[in-house]
Amino acid sequence: MPANRSVRSRRPARPSPAVEHARVPSGAVRARGQRRIFALMVAVICIAALILSVVAAVQIVRGAGTASPDDPSAGAAAGTLTPVTTNVTFASARGTNLHATVTVPDTLTAAAGEATPAPEAAPAAATPLVVMCHGFTGNRDGDGHFQPLADTLAQHGIASIRVDFAGNGESEEPFTAYTLESMYDDIESAIAYMKGLYPIGAIGLVGHSMGGRAVTLHLSSAITAAALWSPANGNGLDGLEFLDHSPEAREEMRQSAAEAGSYTLSGWSTPSSPGSVTISTEFIEQMDVSHPGDYIRDYTGALLVAFNAGDQELLSQTTIDDTLQAAKDRGLPFTDLSAQFPNANHNYQSAAGDEAETAAISQSIEGQTADFLIGALSAQSADTAAASAGNAA
Repeated sequence: MPANRSVRSRRPARPSPAVEHARVPSGAVRARGQRRIFALMVAVICIAALILSVVAAVQIVRGAGTASPDDPSAGAAAGTLTPVTTNVTFASARGTNLHATVTVPDTLTAAAGEATPAPEAAPAAATPLVVMCHGFTGNRDGDGHFQPLADTLAQHGIASIRVDFAGNGESEEPFTAYTLESMYDDIESAIAYMKGLYPIGAIGLVGHSMGGRAVTLHLSSAITAAALWSPANGNGLDGLEFLDHSPEAREEMRQSAAEAGSYTLSGWSTPSSPGSVTISTEFIEQMDVSHPGDYIRDYTGALLVAFNAGDQELLSQTTIDDTLQAAKDRGLPFTDLSAQFPNANHNYQSAAGDEAETAAISQSIEGQTADFLIGALSAQSADTAAASAGNAA
């Protein structure tokens, strides 16, 4: 202050501390006290702000406890939701009955269309959906992998559905109805069924073996994420290599089916056809003209590809290499699990039959696939919600 500087400017030499204190004018003393009070107030405010920040952080870590219970994403980040699983039957696009299993988070209970909301009511949050597709002569259990995967997804706010394809599991159709076209229809029917019940958002697909081929042939901009487990993606008729490794034998199979209208395979079984199954000419011809690699190269969504050591019993190394190369040709990153299962068979179980090893393999493929889907579908749903909010504003 000016008074203080005036006093100090007149001092010829620095006095003792006691003398200096005695000489400081009363105005300077008051100013010094005010500065101390101000500093104390700033310190108190900083401490209070720090405490509030810590409390807010704790709330976030605990799963955003203030989120609305009607929001399917509430608690999803921490995986705190409870899965609810139901077996259902509904009509397919071709008019047949589809037997399916639906797993949803417990927050997703109100069916769309049961009541007409008031005009001012906020739209329900969109829920991501995953459709799971089993392999040849399999069923919607997916060799035991689909239910654990569905449970994990539901815990994170993602619904799922899995169907028995024609002639498989509880299907009421003969195995001759099992074709690439019927599988495509069933996937579309499953999506339509779920959209009729819930506000569905981003869509993901999971397919194993022939289910992986069905998923590959379903890739489009409408699919946000796809996980291919050991897909039977051989080009054209090579896709039937899991039935016979010989190209000549596969050609004979096609010719025989063309003459007889079908072809019977011994050693393959379904509940309705034990000991053998009969494939149709349509199935073989549709396989011959399909080229899965092209769909992968054109796909711009999130992609996971998994193969294991046991696949070579059914799939050629060419199929494995071509599928991975197609994923690389996209010029986009993808999740590659092709080197992680040296002790697994084609169904992602222990090749040696060891139960503990099977559990570890299952946990790995299911867990990594769940993480992949949760990341891709949740991010897409968040982007969509943000865009909707922006448009509404």
